[in-house]
Amino acid sequence: MNKKIVSAIVGSLLLLSACDMGGDKETSSRRSEEKASGIALDQFLKAQPIPQFNYSQIRQNLIDIQTAQANATATTSFFFNSAVEDPIHTCPSIGFPLPGTFQLTNPQQIVGSTNGNVGIPQLEATGVYTGDTAATTVICVDDQGRGYGFYWEGFVSTVVGPAEWNADTNTVVLVGAPTAEFSTGD
Repeated sequence: MNKKIVSAIVGSLLLLSACDMGGDKETSSRRSEEKASGIALDQFLKAQPIPQFNYSQIRQNLIDIQTAQANATATTSFFFNSAVEDPIHTCPSIGFPLPGTFQLTNPQQIVGSTNGNVGIPQLEATGVYTGDTAATTVICVDDQGRGYGFYWEGFVSTVVGPAEWNADTNTVVLVGAPTAEFSTGD
């Protein structure tokens, strides 16, 4: 009986040491791969350096978009149903559509546990927890210039300026001057 116990213990120790050596081998292999990747990257950067530019139009576009998003930019929004060409609603609007997943607070709070720090959902200022959604809210403007929220679970297209739906061509058409400045690379 003692021989069986000793054999089981020795077998377990051999198995554990084999797993341990496998881990060392894996770590060594990973380090070798990382070193080879680093050497390859160094060679690519010498032969094909990352280009540097004095100006970037895509960066300027992002700056223009974020500026328009942060300001009270007049827009026009069109609300669509999937697979339906004509919008179900159109309105002059302020700013850009707000996805239902936008939040003013961090959606997670970090709490300590016996297993380390864990992220758990955090209650929103409205008293509810935010989930995944395709919903969008647009601040439309009525005939008297008052804003009203228009919540929609379908698709929304918003134009920075006054626009109309052209049913003949099934397109959104800008019908006045844009209401925010965007660089065109000129």
